[in-house]
Amino acid sequence: MDGILLLLWHSDWVLLAFSVLIFEIPRYTFSLVSLAVLVVGRSEPRAAKPDLRISVAIPAFNGAGGLRQTIASLRNQSVPPYEIIVINDGSVDQTPAIAEQALAEGLIDLVIHNPSRCGRSPGVNAAARFARGDLILTVDPDTVFSRTALERMSAAFIDPHLAAVSCNIGVRNESASIWTELQALEYLMSISAGKSFLAQIGAISCCSGACSLYRRDIFFDRGGLDVGPGEDLEITLRLRRFGHRIGFVPEAWASTMAPESFIALARQRLRWDRDALRVRLIQYRECWPFKSEGLADTLQRLDFIVFDVVPTLSLPFYLAYCVLVFGPDTPQFLAGVSLLLMILGLFNLALTGLLFNQRPRLFSVLVAPIFPIYQGILMKSVRFWAFTSELLFSASHQDDFVPPRVRRALADPSPREISP
Repeated sequence: MDGILLLLWHSDWVLLAFSVLIFEIPRYTFSLVSLAVLVVGRSEPRAAKPDLRISVAIPAFNGAGGLRQTIASLRNQSVPPYEIIVINDGSVDQTPAIAEQALAEGLIDLVIHNPSRCGRSPGVNAAARFARGDLILTVDPDTVFSRTALERMSAAFIDPHLAAVSCNIGVRNESASIWTELQALEYLMSISAGKSFLAQIGAISCCSGACSLYRRDIFFDRGGLDVGPGEDLEITLRLRRFGHRIGFVPEAWASTMAPESFIALARQRLRWDRDALRVRLIQYRECWPFKSEGLADTLQRLDFIVFDVVPTLSLPFYLAYCVLVFGPDTPQFLAGVSLLLMILGLFNLALTGLLFNQRPRLFSVLVAPIFPIYQGILMKSVRFWAFTSELLFSASHQDDFVPPRVRRALADPSPREISP
């Protein structure tokens, strides 16, 4: 340990500072800033507007494992939804039977059956056409809610310029494996703390697919969900381009199931990161420096470029440079950087947990020391592979989240518009 600290002390401080950028300390630092801002500026949650009706769209492909719990948590809300629509998207499990049973029991209002899978985006768009509410809530079939979630989310729409909001997301199965525990910590940092800070400066760039609430008229006017990669990110950026505000309600909580193995987690993140790169840098050209936009839009672009793109694509070159500078002492230098990350990360996680009333579990405390390695090295390596595969091979076009036949059928070069 003394040798590692001594090596850090005598290191090139420019190199050490760059290691800060590469291995995620800026994200921790901004999270700390967000905590300070939240503590100073926190206000009491507003009451819901009674004149806004919420229609819920639940697209479900083989969602039998969580669909009934999702419906139950929606029906148990302090402000119940006006209607619930389930889209059975070509499921081959018990999803159709569960949906029909819920319809017979009066728990939901409509079931839309797709004979074959069409994908989440077409399902939500179809449900939105049948919906009669003022707001439309898109929900995954494994998402459950705290009792006041819908009330607090709908209250945000007292702002007439607000087009969409998302809520805090937790992990339902956090105790299932070490990977779900790490994801629970990651959600706490990136969503609870990170999005709370971004919301303070008007820089929310992505409404979560697990739970997002839209003004139905704006959802239609701006074309609904896209059938290409990263539909939740894409519609959020599209709404921002049209001048609409995007919000985040930290007091509203939902929880969803997370991948329990590293293979499943890596596949999920490869898709997310490929989609993010394609939507942001290729479709919306967010790396282009000369843009006529407000400060908030510039900040949300820089958040992705400075903290995702640059550190990720620089990682292998940085490691190679470390080997050239430190030679056989490179592992010690990187161990020291990891130690610094660990100390700051633990402090930040503790503060975040206190702010959001998340009591630490024993397993969470045990895995917390390796969280900086998980986020700063392991998941960054996954992101590097996602970015390079997208840049070199346009790999996101091979994803089947929306079947290719549906993409081809719905592709339209004219301005996008759907009708209520």
